[in-house]
Amino acid sequence: MIKFFRKIRQRLLSENKFSKYLLYAIGEILLVVIGILIALQINNWNENRIKDLKEIAILANIHKEFKQNKKQLDSVVYSHKIAYRNCGKIISLFPILSKPEPAVLDSLSFQLFNSYGGVTFNPSQTSINALASTSSFNIIKSENLRGLLISWKDLITDYQEEEVESSKHMWNQYDPYLSKHFDYNFNFKDERNNFDALQTLEFEYLVRTRRDLLDQILNSTGELQKVQETLDQIIALTKPTNN
Repeated sequence: MIKFFRKIRQRLLSENKFSKYLLYAIGEILLVVIGILIALQINNWNENRIKDLKEIAILANIHKEFKQNKKQLDSVVYSHKIAYRNCGKIISLFPILSKPEPAVLDSLSFQLFNSYGGVTFNPSQTSINALASTSSFNIIKSENLRGLLISWKDLITDYQEEEVESSKHMWNQYDPYLSKHFDYNFNFKDERNNFDALQTLEFEYLVRTRRDLLDQILNSTGELQKVQETLDQIIALTKPTNN
């Protein structure tokens, strides 16, 4: 092809057809420019195609991971609600007698056992960590999704503060008091149980504080609701189009 164009140029020059040669040269330059533009367009198309495929793979990983996170959060919230509800039932019995009726004891045994909970939300963040470590957030086209993923860690940190406080109180104050006076499984048939401990202001204070801290997780601060809404949004925005 190059030899063909060279022969044309030489023939036009030898025939002193300068004007035709000039038009030919311009045409040849235009062809070269068009060829370069086409090559660049194809290259850009290939790069965009590679980016699109990479984004699809990243979104699929995020979608799968956050669906699992949602399942975990639902389980954690369920545990918190059980503990919160049982603390409320215990509080409704105050003041508790030193030797309650057998029916009350049976209910109280169940309620104390289920007032613990203690499960915390620790979501998987592998996909977000991978994006952060490679500075690849910009590969995600949706600005809304990008913002949600970037702010996710801070949102979880804020939410977990309430869970940490609740857990500290439970293991540092609530459990030590109960373990000092009652059987491990709250088997009230064990004669070693100290039912006088149910009458103390300390016990009432501990149960009320336990319930208040659970209320902060579930209702008061609104952090849980933000996490739930963000989870739902991320799952919806990363849903594969073929599903």
